[in-house]
Amino acid sequence: MINENLPTNVFDLRQSEFQAIPGNPWVYWFDDSIIRMFTANQSLSEIAFGKHGLSTCNNFRYIRFWWEVARNNIDWNVNNVTQTESNDHIWFPLAKGFTSTKWYGNQEYVVNWGINGEELKADVKSKFPYLGDNLEFVLSSDKYYFQEGLTWTKVSSTGFKIRYLPPGYIASDASMALYLNDSKPIGCLGILNSSFAALLLNSISPTINFTIGDVVTLPLPVSKPSPMLENLVVSCIRLAMAQLFNNESHRNFISPGLGENGSQISKQQQSRFRLFETQIDNEVYKLYGLPDNIIESLNKERNISVLEKDTQVDDLEQESEDTLSTIQSSTQEALLTISFGMGIILGRFQPGTPRALGSAIYRRSDFAIGSLPEPTEEEFNELVGEPSQFATIDELGGRHIFSHQVEQALQKLALTDGIAVFDPNHPRDLPTLVSKALELMLGQAQAQEVIQQAAGGDLRKFLEKDFFTQHHIKQYRKRPVYWPIQSSKRSYGFVLFHEKIDRNIFYALQQEPYLPTKRRAVQLRLEELGKKVLTAQGAARKPIEKEMDELRQLAEELAQFAKDLDAITRSGYEPEADWIDDGVILRMAPLWSVIPLWKSEPKKYWEELAAGKYDWSRIAMKYWPERVKKACKKNKSYAIAHGHEEWYEGK
Repeated sequence: MINENLPTNVFDLRQSEFQAIPGNPWVYWFDDSIIRMFTANQSLSEIAFGKHGLSTCNNFRYIRFWWEVARNNIDWNVNNVTQTESNDHIWFPLAKGFTSTKWYGNQEYVVNWGINGEELKADVKSKFPYLGDNLEFVLSSDKYYFQEGLTWTKVSSTGFKIRYLPPGYIASDASMALYLNDSKPIGCLGILNSSFAALLLNSISPTINFTIGDVVTLPLPVSKPSPMLENLVVSCIRLAMAQLFNNESHRNFISPGLGENGSQISKQQQSRFRLFETQIDNEVYKLYGLPDNIIESLNKERNISVLEKDTQVDDLEQESEDTLSTIQSSTQEALLTISFGMGIILGRFQPGTPRALGSAIYRRSDFAIGSLPEPTEEEFNELVGEPSQFATIDELGGRHIFSHQVEQALQKLALTDGIAVFDPNHPRDLPTLVSKALELMLGQAQAQEVIQQAAGGDLRKFLEKDFFTQHHIKQYRKRPVYWPIQSSKRSYGFVLFHEKIDRNIFYALQQEPYLPTKRRAVQLRLEELGKKVLTAQGAARKPIEKEMDELRQLAEELAQFAKDLDAITRSGYEPEADWIDDGVILRMAPLWSVIPLWKSEPKKYWEELAAGKYDWSRIAMKYWPERVKKACKKNKSYAIAHGHEEWYEGK
């Protein structure tokens, strides 16, 4: 109780007053009305239950980013574990902690739960034999897998932020999960993301670690969340979804925010976020019946927090931990636009193809998952912008960003086998094709602005080096989808889309119209210059000789490149269809000698493969079959991974 006769910075309280608060925290600044809430209201634990997520004990083996594995080997529509027992799919969505995001997100991962997790369970049993069949201590209770709920990142330096967990996901051990007994989670999400809930939780748990025990002790208001509050929460979730639909590392990527219109939409989204979150706070204050002095204090704290967010500078090198930190700089927007164009050329994105990745087609139904209804037409327009003059509506209700004419032209540019070349004289030259794609999408003038902003005007130099090292590796968290295969000095090379890599691709690169064509062109030019130099005199001779020296060096570099590619094919690099399940980094490992831009990382994993560290992988079986078969005799999970459980000789 606050003594009004004392100075404002002095508090007179009885220790017993804190017994009403779980954990008896010394929150001397709490108003009496707040303390009473813990006794007058029910706790969250009475209507919901929290669960630790799945722990694999070996994330490198069992967890992938969704873009690392075959898309047709992921099941996004499972409702319970029983449906995984006779399922042909291996990979299932995983809600991992990663960054602390609010409202919606962290859906980039998949986990190996094929046949109800038989491989993972066998591995856990071998590591913890004393558990017997009682694996819940490690795997958590699979009873709640794939259920709709809420989730948050266990450890966060930016405060407690909770988000909607759609049906079809398993929660990981880095993210806690909350499931409601008999009601939809939307209203509860609004309460837990409010400024008042943050005040309570930060007082109960004044650390960066937000446990289930702390969260479920929060008091809930007696009154049910109002329809107004639920509608505001749905609006926040949709806004977060819309931003992810502009992120090409998200499985529902539609297109980046292109040009001035995209920037304007992004700014509007940030303003609406702030408005909705303010309104959510006000609705929560009403539910709890908070006195004016508490409301005034909370609003002041919130305004300071928003001001701090506004002054932050985004950096692609840093992982953003806040939904509100998504306004892109002009350079970032240009980078993302170029990446989109590159994805079109390499056949990853397909503008104009309904339901395809990077379709550049928005639908109202994209925003309807689990408990979330479709937005109205007006709400939809606020999310993605008003239709442009080129917009058309297809038979599925999709709004096309580009005209059909542009869509068709972009489709014709696509290299369906996923092989592009760095060679200005080649019809598959990547910089030339990306430039054409940008002009089709944006117009010539704006396309040049994008190239100037992201690449300093030199798109070729940027794509040959800087795009991969300064942008792509970071964007895909060291699991790149485009692989730069180049000669030692990067004078010549290719870019491969990893989903298109098959057992014949490196053999194909050594045939026409690729490396042999380039080598012959260099030789012909040398012969041409050799004739000229015989008749050249004085100063006219020097530039010819200089070019000849450069071409001889290039010829030597290309000859070594040919040997390196041949060595890869001779070594047995013939990726079968299931190699893709090993993940990007292990699939790249045997290619370390022809990836000069990123040699150290793949080489490290190649050396570890050779040492027997990843004998569960298909690549290890390809290169060291006898060693792997021997390992399978002692390790049941290895035998299951290779489809030969009968090799296991244990009990």
